[in-house]
Order: sequence, then C-alpha cells, then structure tokens
Amino acid sequence: MRVNELRVSENFKLREFECPCCKTVKLHPLLLERLQELRNIWQRPIVITSGYRCEKRNSEVGGVPRSRHREGRAADIHVPANRQEEFKRLAEVCGFAKVILYLERGFVHLET
Repeated sequence: MRVNELRVSENFKLREFECPCCKTVKLHPLLLERLQELRNIWQRPIVITSGYRCEKRNSEVGGVPRSRHREGRAADIHVPANRQEEFKRLAEVCGFAKVILYLERGFVHLET
C-alpha cells in the first residue's frame, strides 16, 4: 500500500491532499481538522481539487508565490455554483480564515 493511501481522518485519505505532479503532501493538522468538521456538518462528500502544491505546480496554475497551498494550509473544494453560498456559511462556522468563492469555476478556496 502506498503511504498516501493512509486514512488521516474519518472521511479523508492523505492522497486527496497530494500534489498531482510530484505526489508530495504537506497537510497542516488544522486544515484537516476543519475540513473534517465541515464534512460532518455539510453531510456530503467533500472533493478536494487542489491540496498541497509544490513550487512547480503552484506556478503552473498561476498561484501566488506565498500561497497557503504551498504550506498545506489551503484546499480548493469542488462545489457547484448554486451551493457555494451555503458551503461558505458552513465553512465560516468551522473557523476557516479565508473562504473564496469561484462560482464560474465550480470550486471554493478554503484557508486556515
């Protein structure tokens, strides 16, 4: 079994946070804790479209140089546009420091 197949919480595996190009993972415990809490109150699967990003990947996707993704403190979550406002409210209840909606792109950015 690959290390990244390890379950790190009730609903998440380490691989969900890995960089797609190098398979490296950085995952801050607070991000995982808040995502699990959000999953519990959202009561639906949470699909992470971007977790940790190495420098190369961050540059490829146009991420800012000091992106929280580079520190394992941010994740982008697939959320249909018509559910993003509800998702944002719940994320704020869970204590995320920053919640950014990308309605047209179908995801929500979360940061601790």
